[in-house]
Amino acid sequence: MYAEHTLTQLKLWCIAQSKDEQIWTNKGTTYFWNRGKDTSTGLINGVVRKLAGVDASGAKIWVVAGSIKIDPTGKILRFTGIPKKVQKTFEPTVHETNTNNPVDFPVLEAV
Repeated sequence: MYAEHTLTQLKLWCIAQSKDEQIWTNKGTTYFWNRGKDTSTGLINGVVRKLAGVDASGAKIWVVAGSIKIDPTGKILRFTGIPKKVQKTFEPTVHETNTNNPVDFPVLEAV
């Protein structure tokens, strides 16, 4: 559940950047992520690709740059191409002292 929320926040962030929920740019490089097979424990996996160029017909050439892993708690374990400080903004915040509402979810809005 929390992992899905983190992924939704990521999609909104990508949309705000590129108008596409799977594409973003960091330090002049354009990246694209694809969701892979989730584990039985709720871990979200996927592949990150970066734009390597355009072929003669104008089609984009994407090469593997890394991977994504989002823990069932919503914590991003790995997301190639997104700075750690940005990744933290997608994750829920756990409040151990508040048992009625132990988690706050960041709310990002698409532009």
